[in-house]
Parts: sequence; C-alpha cells; structure tokens
Amino acid sequence: MFHIIINVLDILVLAVIFYGIIVIIKGTKTIQIVAGILFILVLTVIADVLHLKTLSWILGKFWLAAVIIFAVIFQAEIRNVLARIGQLWGSKGQIKNSYVTEIVEAVENLSASMVGGLIAIENEVGLKNFTETGIVLNANISKELLLSIFKNKSAPLHDGAVIVFNEKISAAGCLLPLSHDTDVKIFGTRHRAALGLSEVTDAVVIVVSEETGQISVAYKGKLHGKMSISEFKDVMDTNGKIWD
Repeated sequence: MFHIIINVLDILVLAVIFYGIIVIIKGTKTIQIVAGILFILVLTVIADVLHLKTLSWILGKFWLAAVIIFAVIFQAEIRNVLARIGQLWGSKGQIKNSYVTEIVEAVENLSASMVGGLIAIENEVGLKNFTETGIVLNANISKELLLSIFKNKSAPLHDGAVIVFNEKISAAGCLLPLSHDTDVKIFGTRHRAALGLSEVTDAVVIVVSEETGQISVAYKGKLHGKMSISEFKDVMDTNGKIWD
C-alpha cells in the first residue's frame, strides 16, 4: 500500500511539473522547439528499431550534446522556471492605493502630453539586477517626480525605466532586457523592453508611447496595448492579476 501511495505521489509531482512547464511555454516559439525535439526523439527510436546505422550514429551524437544544446536554446525559459519556483519564498511588493493613484495620474498625463514613459512595478521576482543599471533614488512615489523624470527629454533618466517596489521609486534610468519576439518589432524600444522584462519576471510593466500616447501594459510575456484609462486603472487595482 505504501509503495502505491509513493508511486501515485511520484506521478502527481511529475504531472504538476510538466503542467507548469507547458503553461510557461504555451503560446511561445518554445512550443515549436519542443515539437521539433519530440520529432527527433521519435526518429531516433525508429532508427534504432530499423537498425539504420548511419542515422542512429548521427542522432546519437546529437543526444550526447543535447544537454548543452538545450541549455543554450532554453536559457530564458530555464531562468523563468527557476524564478517562478523562487516566488514561493519571495517577498511580494505591495503598493498603497494612494501611490497607485499617483502612478495612474502620471501615466494619464504622459499619455495626454504624448511623452514616452516606462515604469516597472516589482512583484515577487526581484528586480535588483535591473535596478543597479540605473540611478538609485529610493524616493516616495509621486506624480510630480515621475513626470519630472520622463518629461525632461534632455535628462539622462528620460529614456530608461523607472522601477517601483513597495512604496518607493527604487531607481530610474534603468536598462531592461529587450524581447526578441518578432511581433513586437512594429513597436518601439520601450515596448520591446517592457515585454522583455515581463518574459523573465512577474513585474507589471507600463509603457506610454511617445509617438501615439497610447498606454500599454506588459505582464507575464504578453503585451496588452491600446488601453483606455479605465482599463489601465483596473490593471493597477489588481497589480496585473486580471490576466492570470
């Protein structure tokens, strides 16, 4: 009886792990790569069964180097999975409603003024490595400070991202990783940076387009564009969770 329980538990754990991986890669190009790997695996089995020596030898060499190949191909996904696991012990950022209002009003002002902006709100996955690429402020969140950062186009902080954690603007002028998603090429660098950060963390990343004034929000690898102010307020009230 004990062995049956252990076996069932073993299967359940594996099922949860595989389900989590599928959820993370669903809708991305990674799923196509996985399909390709499964095809090669089937081809390997067929080659062994039919004793196709040359094909078996070539595929055998491929599987010997598979660990390194997979580590290179799936490096972003591996980081994402490990970060999700780390969320179990991470500290979640919290923002008071008064500070949410400050951010919403600043974004609304930037949108109306057609001034570009990029704001990342830290959640459970830490953004310290990105904070260190900018200027540390550790300042209270205020509409005036956000507008002074982004509206002064000659200032060095204008083009970077503002990172918010808890009730503080941690840093400004930060560099974020750019997404390699080809569908985002129609947007500017800010949108690619927002999506890039959302692909490797659970941050809620707000973008205001300098060309159109449109508001977009990137969250968990998806970019939600052309948002109205009311839609944006809903996102801020739930800290991005409306898409979970």
